[in-house]
Amino acid sequence: MEAKKPAFGLKDCSPIEVASAMHSFSRDMQSYYKMVHGQLIDQLDEITDESELSKLKTDLQDVNQKMEYFHVLNNAASIVATLAHSPVMLEEFCPTK
Repeated sequence: MEAKKPAFGLKDCSPIEVASAMHSFSRDMQSYYKMVHGQLIDQLDEITDESELSKLKTDLQDVNQKMEYFHVLNNAASIVATLAHSPVMLEEFCPTK
């Protein structure tokens, strides 16, 4: 049986491009949810209705969870992008022809 080297499954981009795009996207999403979080916090003082306050607290919990997930994803994507740009991986992903 011959050992065949795997090929990257996406035709129009390299693993380095995917890693870099995921890093940028997750960083941007983390920033977005931080802004949404701030907007929701600003609304806390304005709401007097208990049902609206309950909904706002639920929304805050959801946003907090998304911020945490995108924080972890941002860190992981950063590590992948850093490793993908290392000399060893550049040689693997972009061999000289």
